[in-house]
Amino acid sequence: MSAPWSSIIPEPGLSAAGDSFVEWQRGVTEFAFRRLNRNLQCCQDFMSARTPAELHKAQQDWALQFSSDYQGEIRRQMELLAAAPATSDEVQESAALVA
Repeated sequence: MSAPWSSIIPEPGLSAAGDSFVEWQRGVTEFAFRRLNRNLQCCQDFMSARTPAELHKAQQDWALQFSSDYQGEIRRQMELLAAAPATSDEVQESAALVA
């Protein structure tokens, strides 16, 4: 018995969409895990700082890494979106602008 939407979305399209979703979910999970670890490291750096200069350096390093991580994740998300099946021309154009 086929799924009720199989007449609307052909089976290869469902498979590709499912693969895209799994890839997206895996990436988001890895990103969240990586950011949590970096935030924990930053907290440890804050607690071990002995001078205001060390504290400032720890905060600065965290901010730079935070910015870099989020820029990379946005780029990755846009690349996934652009490669996803059945995306509109507007989505493709937006993804090309970001990438």
